[in-house]
Amino acid sequence: MKKGVLILAATAVCIGLGSLPVRAGAPAAPAKLTFVVQTSPESAMRSELTVRSPKLLKKLLPDKVRPAQQVPLTDVYAVLEKQGAAVRYAIDAHGNWYDTQHRQSLELPQVLKDRLHGYAEAVRTAHYGQLASWEEARKTVAMKAVCRIVDLETGLAFQAQRRAGSSHADMQPLTKADTAVMKEIYKGAWSWKRRAVLVEKDGRSFAASMHGMPHGGDGIPGNGFSGHFCVHFLGSTTHRSKSIDPDHQWMVYKAAGRLEEGFRLASPYAVTDSFLIAINQQDPQLLRYAFGNTANPQLEQYISGIDKIKAIRRIHPFREQDTSGQLGLELPVDVTVHEVGRRPKKQKLTFHLKRSDESARWVIERIEPPSFPPAK
Repeated sequence: MKKGVLILAATAVCIGLGSLPVRAGAPAAPAKLTFVVQTSPESAMRSELTVRSPKLLKKLLPDKVRPAQQVPLTDVYAVLEKQGAAVRYAIDAHGNWYDTQHRQSLELPQVLKDRLHGYAEAVRTAHYGQLASWEEARKTVAMKAVCRIVDLETGLAFQAQRRAGSSHADMQPLTKADTAVMKEIYKGAWSWKRRAVLVEKDGRSFAASMHGMPHGGDGIPGNGFSGHFCVHFLGSTTHRSKSIDPDHQWMVYKAAGRLEEGFRLASPYAVTDSFLIAINQQDPQLLRYAFGNTANPQLEQYISGIDKIKAIRRIHPFREQDTSGQLGLELPVDVTVHEVGRRPKKQKLTFHLKRSDESARWVIERIEPPSFPPAK
């Protein structure tokens, strides 16, 4: 099995990892359809399920297509390999298919769409963790429990033990080798940055968020980790303030594969805050969901410049107002921007947010000034 790739098996489904080279004169390889789930386009970790069913694949011929204004934001793809060619499709939450190269959507019979959606959801279920509350998760992730922690971006995994913590789990890598893997996840330097992770124990997999900074008490001698690190679950809080850390909570939703749900529940103020969190955590996927539109012209600029910012902080808390009935909102935010190699700089960012109707979620339409970090 390839590093960071989970291969799923199912009844009447053959499993494979890509195509083998075809020799000259050899018969053409049979058609196959591979479902792929990745937390983000940058993720090295992915889950795959390959279907080889001539009857099913014959029905999938793209006879009816229509132009698509944009390819939806998704974490589920399907690669159809047939007669030496491969076509990649994006699959949205409703089971609709989009040709990513030609920006076309497929018109599929509902019965076929439902069947294919079942395959896609099976891969998603295997890829992500359960969105369980801290009160539920702590029963399995009990004191002194040894768990397997999997980073959803790199696919790297290590063993850790819960040593303390009542509001969230205070954990330590089990051995020096586990510490080395954890440090590799953080590219060789300890960091407070949050990362979406799975916490696996007794056959269960929980959606969680960890940071990578040793601090506080130490309890496992010889593991090369001076202190502990924190792991948050849905609704868990910090020890001192007893408040929910929104940076951790967004990563928990990401680890559950439910960012869309998190944004659907979010106020426009929380969506604005998610942009700042995405910059601080250097998380391009969270940025994409904040905009809700991969074709937004500002988005690529922010993603490409995300590593130039050490932190961006709101100077004052939001004064949230009732936005029911509103479809648009202009929200000015005073921030301090900490750019790499530069002095902190105060700046005002104005967020323009919108939603199509009162049942739709809020998205960032644009930010002023349009250049961020500020153009030199």
